Amino acid sequence: MTNVIFNLLLIQVIVVFIVDISGAVDSLKSGIKWILTKGNMNSSDYTLKPIDCSLCMTFWSGLAYLLITNNFALVYLAILCVMAAFSGIVKSAILLVEDSIVKIIQCIYKLIDK
Repeated sequence: MTNVIFNLLLIQVIVVFIVDISGAVDSLKSGIKWILTKGNMNSSDYTLKPIDCSLCMTFWSGLAYLLITNNFALVYLAILCVMAAFSGIVKSAILLVEDSIVKIIQCIYKLIDK
């Protein structure tokens, strides 16, 4: 049971990183926009759900995982729904860790420069 939940958590972190942090989805949207409009559309302000929604992608990726691994059960589906709902919090946590490490490195540089 814990292995399935841990794997769902890993899927969530990977999806949140790819969709919300890496910028890969924006590049994909720009490419699709360029191909479909032959470069005539200037705005990239459109949604491409579920691809540009970390909540949606966490849910659908997790659901695919549960089905492929034959672990589909109501309890896992409920846990997956909660994980998908918390995708914004996971994004904030990842950015907080990144900002904290940057701050620590800046403090170390200040100590070295003295």
